[in-house]
Formats: sequence, structure tokens, C-alpha cells
Amino acid sequence: MNWLNQHKKAIMLVASAAVFIAIIFFLASGSGKNKEQIKQTVLAETENTEVKQEAVKDESNETIVIDIKGAVKHPGVYEMQTGDRVSQAIEKAGGTSEQADDMQVNLAELLQDGVVVYIPKKGEESPVSQGTGGAVKTNGEKGSLVNINTATLEELQGISGVGPSKAEAIIAYREENGRFQTIEDITEVSGIGEKSFEKIKSSITVK
Repeated sequence: MNWLNQHKKAIMLVASAAVFIAIIFFLASGSGKNKEQIKQTVLAETENTEVKQEAVKDESNETIVIDIKGAVKHPGVYEMQTGDRVSQAIEKAGGTSEQADDMQVNLAELLQDGVVVYIPKKGEESPVSQGTGGAVKTNGEKGSLVNINTATLEELQGISGVGPSKAEAIIAYREENGRFQTIEDITEVSGIGEKSFEKIKSSITVK
């Protein structure tokens, strides 16, 4: 009888061990799958992050063109990158000349495509553009950039190529549609097409 009981206990122990091993194997197998799923998720997130970073990088490397004049060593037209500032444009133009009046220039101002950066000489009054707080961006002629969001009828007519009818159309457009977000938006105004825009784009701003 004792032998039979011991035999039954042995069988139960073997069965329990088998079940335990099966459970361990199942858990280990499941853990591996979870690890694989986690790995795939991490790889997918990494790829998405890399794509987003590449998109930001491409956007930040967009080329713009500016015209720098005045008291710099090599005035002219230069290609810059979106996000560049006036100080970088001056550096690309060989730096300022001895006659330059740096105190009138906002070196930290962001550059925009199609602007003219003018560095005044000492004793020369800087034609500061509207709303920029000191950076010099003009069309190379007398006067400052005209803010098409705030300019009066008379100020708009001061833009070369903009007469009374176009000035009135600009004011009517912004009253109906709100502020211009970019200078290119002015082409939505009746009577101002691409050719007109090319003539006035270096004379206007939206800031």
C-alpha cells in the first residue's frame, strides 16, 4: 500500500513538473512575442521621428535671395537660408566697411526672401522698415518698406507702380478678407498680377 501511494505521488510530481514546464515555456514564448511587438513599435516610432526630422531639415534649408547694399565690403545679391539673420547676410557680404553705422542695424532680424538689406554709413539716416525695430530692409530707394496691412491710401500710392485704383483695391481687399499673411497674397487683389507683384515685391512688407 505504501508503495502504491509513493508511486501515485511520484506520478503527480512528474505531472506537476510537466505542467510547470509548460507554463514556463508559454510565458517565455509570450514574453518573446511581446518583446518582438515592442521592438517593432520602437522601430516604427524611430522611423516616423527620422522622417519628421528630415522634413524639418528640408524646410529649414529652403533657399531665399536677398540684396545687400550700403556700407558692406561686397554689396550684391546673395543666396541665404530660411532662418538666417541680418548678421549672417553682412558676413556673407564680407562684413561691414569702416564707414558702417552698426548702431542703426538690427543684426538679429530674420531675413525674408526678396528683401533689400541696407547698411547705412555713419551720419546717414537709416531708412528703417516699418515695424522692424531697427533692421534695415528697403527697396534701395528713398523711403522704407510699405506695410500693406497698415498703409494708408497715400502711402500705398507711394509704391512704384501702384496708382489710386490699385491702392483702393488693396484697402478694400484687406477690409473684406483681413490681413495679408505674406506679400504674395497681394496678387489676390484685383488688378495686381504676377508682373505687377515682381515690380513691387521689394517695396512691400506684411510686418
